Amino acid sequence: MSTDDFIVDPLRDTEVRSHAKAQRRFLGLEEAKRVDPLALEQVPEIWTVHGIKPFKLEVVSDEEIPTDSGLTVFDGSRIVAKIPRRIRHKAFMGDGYARYTIVHELGHATLHVHKLMQGAALPRRREGNLTPSWIPKFKSAEHQAMVFGAAFLINDRSARQLTSADDVSVEAGISLAAARIYFEQVQEELARPAAAARVRRMADEARAVLSPKKPINTKAFLDALCTYCGQQKLFPVGHKFMCHACEKVYDRFQDGDDVQ
Repeated sequence: MSTDDFIVDPLRDTEVRSHAKAQRRFLGLEEAKRVDPLALEQVPEIWTVHGIKPFKLEVVSDEEIPTDSGLTVFDGSRIVAKIPRRIRHKAFMGDGYARYTIVHELGHATLHVHKLMQGAALPRRREGNLTPSWIPKFKSAEHQAMVFGAAFLINDRSARQLTSADDVSVEAGISLAAARIYFEQVQEELARPAAAARVRRMADEARAVLSPKKPINTKAFLDALCTYCGQQKLFPVGHKFMCHACEKVYDRFQDGDDVQ
């Protein structure tokens, strides 16, 4: 069966990007600044969220996939990502959309093994896939594959030094649309610590305003007890003594006598 999109196991974008980086490490591309997706033609197996699986990137005739740019299926023994010859040629020439399409299909192969083994065929529509409104992004096979594609092709270390989606697109060799998705997500992640710091600062300021104020003139009480109320609340006032609790005033002690 084939459709524009499927409900799949929920994944946050950060989790999808983490899986893309895991795939880069498995394929020995962790430090690659610019990935050649056609190198997947020589890859016999890939890492997936359900373990290492046999894999094949298969180039087919344009007639076999006349209206789609790519298609990922399970053929009974391995995951097969099919691309028409026209897409391979464009990827070879460095076309960003074509390069991204190949890795988009790798995203399906990496993330959606169970869905593929159940018979799903995950295509990449030439005009763009339509996702029904009732499929949330974090459960959308297409959204997850889109996030995966950008994260796989982009070297985070170098991309985070860039200042625009245009620069990311050129350096990673991906479409501007894919670069914009990645760039916006990275900017959002980078903004979170600053936002958290602002919230903490505001909370500290609020606590400072609302917390009880300590008395400016804190009284130091004498060791003697008040003979009226019995509390240790005596303090000197001029040449006399006063009880802070009952406000009784005493004359100053004379020659060591107790307070009278």
